[in-house]
Parts: sequence; structure tokens; C-alpha cells
Amino acid sequence: MFNFRHLLNRTAPTPQMTPAFDFTRMLNWKILRGSHEFPGPDGGTCINEAAIIAAGYPFRPVRRIEDCPPSFSRPLALYAMCLNEIVLGDDLRQELLLPFVARLAGSADTLEVEMARVALILQRTVATILPDALERAGYDRDARRCRLAATIRDAVAAVKQLSGRNWHSRGTHLIGLINSISMAVEDHLAYRAVDAAQYAGTAIADVAEVLGGTGADAKPDVEMIYRRAAAILDQAFRIGNQAEPIAPDTVVGRMQRARRSAPEPQAA
Repeated sequence: MFNFRHLLNRTAPTPQMTPAFDFTRMLNWKILRGSHEFPGPDGGTCINEAAIIAAGYPFRPVRRIEDCPPSFSRPLALYAMCLNEIVLGDDLRQELLLPFVARLAGSADTLEVEMARVALILQRTVATILPDALERAGYDRDARRCRLAATIRDAVAAVKQLSGRNWHSRGTHLIGLINSISMAVEDHLAYRAVDAAQYAGTAIADVAEVLGGTGADAKPDVEMIYRRAAAILDQAFRIGNQAEPIAPDTVVGRMQRARRSAPEPQAA
């Protein structure tokens, strides 16, 4: 078993090592859902496609995680891709995901480190995101147990207790949530880091469905879930390899060249 505490202790560089990135310089680049053949005149790519350009690689559409460069952490890139797809509001997606554009290149690490990242994602998802859906569905005791999951072992135990019950008559969204988080735990225990990250991301979408299905007044709750998920992604990035700092002028210049190189749209 990997030493999760040891890996967490070696995570964050000092502020002097990682200068603040001026993301306002990149605001004319749009983070959009789905894969894209070309950036387009207004930017317009998913998070991983934007990160490819920012890192200086030739542009490529990202339709599956294998399309990302080897220097990208696969679990982090896939979790980011999930958030890219489930956050429906363009402005919120831009706000939450743009800060990660310059952080993916160089983030790939050993399986041990990638598993520690996934462990953090799962523990924080169980402790800070699942309880909102469980409380909305009326399962306060289960929600409290999840909130008390201070370690990955606690989180696994809480999910196993949930998955050991019959949820078939309790709503499709809740069933989907229990299935997703259970699959994430199973893949984590089997050292399948990428699959675990994908199912953790799917669980975020399921929680949003549970919260959003009760009416328009749930919208702030759903947005808060997305913000927590982005914060979890930020924490996971702080474990293991950190991307080399890229000068904002370099990133902006690469994105501008990518837009200029896009073919003109064909007339109808």
C-alpha cells in the first residue's frame, strides 16, 4: 500500500517556486464542452486541448484520454475533462477550469503518486460532495457518516456501506450516484487510477442531478458542488510532479498563434 501521508507531505512548493499566473491574460480563450477540430477565431477548446496548446504542443483534438500528451497526468486530465463536460454554464466553466490550463503539462507521475491523487479526490468527494445529495434525498445519517470520512480508508468504508444496500426504488439519479462512487472505489482498490478518476467525475455529475432535479432553487447548490470539485482538483495537482511555470506571455502567444492558424469557416 502506498504511503499517502508521505506523498501529501511532499506536495506543495513554496510560493517563491511557483509564481502566480496571470489568468486574466487568457480570458479571450473559451473553455467549451466537447472536443474540437480547431481552436477557432475565439479560442474555443476543451480544457485538455487548451492545455496542449499552452504547453507548446501542436494542437490536437482530445476525444479520449489517450489523446493527451504523455506529460499530462492521466487521472487529473480525465477528472478535468469530466468537469469540462458537466459544468453547463459557459462563464462558470471558464472561471473554474481556466486556471488549470497551464498546470497539466509536466504533471504526470508514478503510479504511486497518481493513486495518491485519486485517493485524495475520492476522500474529498465522499466527505464534501456526496453528503449534499444524500441530505437532499433524506438520508441524513448516511450524509453524516460521509462527512466524517477523514481518510481514504474512512471514505472506502462509507461507500461500501452505501453500496451494500438496495437503492433500486430510490430514484435513478441516486442509483447512478451510488453506482458511480462504488465503481470509483473499486477501481481505486484495484490500482486503476484513470478509471477511478473517471467514475469520481461521473459521481459529481450524479450529485448535480440529485440536487438540480428539485427545481430552480437548487442552482446555487449545484454551482457550489462544481466549485468544490474544482477545489479538489487543485488539491490533487499539489501532490507529486508540478508543471514547470510557463510565462503568461508565452501561453498567450501560443494561443494567439493557434487561433490564427485555424482555417476559415466554410460558407454554407
